[in-house]
Amino acid sequence: MPSSAAPDRHRAALLALLGWLLCSAAMLWLYRSNIATLGFRDPDDAMRLVQIRDWIGGQAFWDVSQHRVNPPLGGPMHWSRIVDLPVAALILLFTPLFGTLQAEIWACAIVPLLLLGGLTAATFVATRRMAGVIPALLAVALLLTAPSILVQFSPLRIDHHGWQILLATLALCGAVDDRPMRGGIIAALALALWLQISSESLPYVALFGATFALRHWIARDQAPRFFAFALTLGFAALPLLGLLRGPNAAFARHCDALSSVYVWPLVALAITTLAAARLIGAATAPRRFAIAAIGGGAALATFALTGGPCLSGDPFAALGPLAYKLWYLQVMEGRPIWEQSLSMGGVILLPPLLGVGAALLAARAAQGEARMRWFTLALLLLGTMGVAMLVMRALSVAHVFALPGIAWLLIALLRRIQASRHMLARVAGSVALVVLTPAGLSALWASVASSPKPPETAGADCRAAASLLPLRALPPATLFAPLDLGPDILARTGHSVIGTAHHRNAVGITTVIAGFVDPPDQARAIITRTRATYLIACESLSEFRVYARTNPAGLAALLAKDAPPAWLEPIPMTGPVRLYRIRPE
Repeated sequence: MPSSAAPDRHRAALLALLGWLLCSAAMLWLYRSNIATLGFRDPDDAMRLVQIRDWIGGQAFWDVSQHRVNPPLGGPMHWSRIVDLPVAALILLFTPLFGTLQAEIWACAIVPLLLLGGLTAATFVATRRMAGVIPALLAVALLLTAPSILVQFSPLRIDHHGWQILLATLALCGAVDDRPMRGGIIAALALALWLQISSESLPYVALFGATFALRHWIARDQAPRFFAFALTLGFAALPLLGLLRGPNAAFARHCDALSSVYVWPLVALAITTLAAARLIGAATAPRRFAIAAIGGGAALATFALTGGPCLSGDPFAALGPLAYKLWYLQVMEGRPIWEQSLSMGGVILLPPLLGVGAALLAARAAQGEARMRWFTLALLLLGTMGVAMLVMRALSVAHVFALPGIAWLLIALLRRIQASRHMLARVAGSVALVVLTPAGLSALWASVASSPKPPETAGADCRAAASLLPLRALPPATLFAPLDLGPDILARTGHSVIGTAHHRNAVGITTVIAGFVDPPDQARAIITRTRATYLIACESLSEFRVYARTNPAGLAALLAKDAPPAWLEPIPMTGPVRLYRIRPE
């Protein structure tokens, strides 16, 4: 870019920064009541704070299990300390100034907004490299007004989803970097970090790898991007795994997290790609194809050797039929598009579809390497859209990837509209472009496709701080509580629980579900085998309603009718949470 364009770029970057600050201030204001009470939107955020507290309190860095879940065994977890680091750092920084509680509140409110700042910068850079400064600013504006993306960066959203979106966008920056080797390294490092956080990164690793291999095959000048990506990914993932999980992690086998199952195929990709490039050379397209095929083939062959039961592709299959049916299949954010409502299906698909079409139009209007960058974006966007169709919560990544193309399209349409001779057409056309924003598309489709749902009793929020406050008067005990209530109990009290909605604790999950679904006599046998001394019920939890509907003669259904069996002694308590003492047999 000419040096004369640098001041415009710098001013645009400052405007993007200002937009992020304004958006952050607005969200702090909108979420102020939840922030004051640590009212987490999702139980995973509460569990994340519990994990951070345990670490600050002396739990080992490599031990991420929850010892107050299903005692005395404990609840195994697979979460990464990468997500814990900034929250823990701010808590330690703020505690001497404000005290522990206020330090936690500030840290949990600020960290998601800092991640949003990183996403804003990454979106600006990626779009500027493809379309220029003005579309980059518009892409930032679209980002900061897209509920489907902002929901993962709201204050208190301290779980790993914001990290995933940010790292995916950093990888996109590497994909469209005009310096191929630097781009490959950036994309690989972003995905290597994402691999440490969640196995949900695996399809994106394959997507970026295949895209870079394709570009390397087509054009020799893109070979450094593919080589840098393969080598950096393989040689970074293994030491990061040892650093974050311990030296034995490279030989342990887990299907739901980075382990020997996945890391050694990446190492094989790096070694064989390097060896093939040295032996064959990248002078011609057939040779470049052979290098990519050898590297990819070695990775697949290694995965066939290390995969074992993970080759089935479903890490949740070991849950058992009861937990699989009544917990896993009920988590709609993890289900495919054909199990979603019509309105949600449109929200998932429309922005990325528009983004793909816009990227192809932009490619048609561009020349040379600029055209190839748009084709690269279209290919990556198709892949991320495919992932979102299989797992609904992945829609945010696809929506971010759609922003550069949508921004380019809106500006192109606005220029045509403003060229009209008729003022009414200029005004009406400009206003109508709002419909083509991700927020506008989603809102319009939701208003058209939404169907009325049968009313459900809303009730009070059992997860709220005021609802769980009376439990703190009890001496420390183990509570038999619904899965979605468990993390908040751990975060707000000193009690233990039998299970939470985290799949490695399959025993605890199955025990909780069976205890609430089975008839009272069978439920008593299940519950008394645990160390629980109290039982918690909450009719307003959707999970609890599922249990009651599953077996109208089960324990949950009786408790919903306020007809507890004789072995449960009601304990008076204000609020929506019902508390029972479990009488021993």
